[in-house]
Amino acid sequence: MMNRDGQYILLPSSGLRSETGAARNLLESMTASFHAGATTMGVDGAALQVQVLDVVQENGAKLVATDSATADAINNSPIPLRAVPVIEYPKPRIRPFLNQVATTAPAAARTITLTCVDAATGQPLQGATAVAFTDFANRIGDQGSSDAQGQVRLRLSGAAIERLYVYAPANYWSAFRSGLPVANAQIGLTPVDLAYVDSVRHYYGQSRFDLAAQVRVGVLDTGCGPHPDLNLQPGHATVTGEPDDAADVDIHGTHVAGLIGASGGLRGVAPGVPIYPYRVFPADGGGATNYAILKAMILAAGAQCDIINLSLGGGPFDDIVAESIQDARNQGMLVVIAAGNDGRGAVSFPAAYPGALAVSAMGREGTFPPGSLHEAEVQRPPHSQIDPAEFIADFSNVGLQICVTAPGVGTLSTLPGGGHGPLSGTSMAAPVVAGAAASLLSQDPTIMGMPRNRMRSDAIFNMVTQNSVRRRFGAIFEGFGLPDPDMV
Repeated sequence: MMNRDGQYILLPSSGLRSETGAARNLLESMTASFHAGATTMGVDGAALQVQVLDVVQENGAKLVATDSATADAINNSPIPLRAVPVIEYPKPRIRPFLNQVATTAPAAARTITLTCVDAATGQPLQGATAVAFTDFANRIGDQGSSDAQGQVRLRLSGAAIERLYVYAPANYWSAFRSGLPVANAQIGLTPVDLAYVDSVRHYYGQSRFDLAAQVRVGVLDTGCGPHPDLNLQPGHATVTGEPDDAADVDIHGTHVAGLIGASGGLRGVAPGVPIYPYRVFPADGGGATNYAILKAMILAAGAQCDIINLSLGGGPFDDIVAESIQDARNQGMLVVIAAGNDGRGAVSFPAAYPGALAVSAMGREGTFPPGSLHEAEVQRPPHSQIDPAEFIADFSNVGLQICVTAPGVGTLSTLPGGGHGPLSGTSMAAPVVAGAAASLLSQDPTIMGMPRNRMRSDAIFNMVTQNSVRRRFGAIFEGFGLPDPDMV
């Protein structure tokens, strides 16, 4: 998480908006000035000047540019406002070892050629990315992408490739190899078969989701789609200074959305559920600001979303997102958040904030092809006492904040432009839970019809945890367990 110099979020001394009093008057006057085209305005008469960059609500948070001295003056004055620094949450990494390589000195290396082919037809594959480590602990090796002949040229030293990760293009499974000689080799990548029973369809191959219940799910991510299998509703980009376009600028958000609600070629957990996309990550690959996340949550509440999914995280405590989660819960929404992918590290923020439903990632051997990258994500202990093939993914964060676990290893889902492919991460486990929550909620008209307040979000939260089945990994790994496939 990084600070964005010179940018602050201006909001009431407590809460995200003010209904009465001086704080409301100040915020509303700033909103009016902003819409009138003013570039700078005073917070306390003319004493404290800020430039308003964006507005969420008339009586709520403002994104402003100012200097640290002005921000400190606001925070230390009797003005009923506070200035909180803008920070960024990094974009989730879908290829964790890409660009993590320290190349070998040229004099000590030799060139080899890896040829990536379709494992079924033997045809060369362009656009696969190979990351080879001859010394994994020190991240020494090389990487490259396959050309039209499927060839990747790497310069490596030593006698053996300790680990080889081949990240596949759309519609293929990525590959993993270990202990290969440093020599030319052919790597077969398995084509995606939409009838294949991956970890998600192993548990949630059928769904009791009722589309007529009109459950709505918001996805805060890199954007969603286009993809014909997704029921995408009007969304927004909450990235300041960019066009209001919620289309995916990566592949992450589309994959997340498909796990929740794809229908057609590949079923999500709640097939056909209306998905409201909120793009909080910028097109240039940078991080999502706490302001973009706050704005997206407020817009999701305005769209009457019932569940919102945040497959993002990383960094220290941040007041803005912590309060945004509480505000979302007070608006009647369940907030599902990925626990993080730091290899058994502590649950990351924002999943660790009170009010979040934090999700760890589990997997099951036999739900990904032999030789696929996901073989490298198996780790025991702990051991499942329910099914010996189950495991908690090696990358998954764990801790007392974990509420539930879900499949997050080799999960097949939608990719922008109509494709499909597998990804792993707690980023994938969280939307499985969001889909499970949508399915459970669609079967409960009493909760669905409750006023949109904290009692409603508590009821949805309790519905998910009470309809989960412990796999007996232990509470820090799974919380209440796996949302019950027989109920979902």
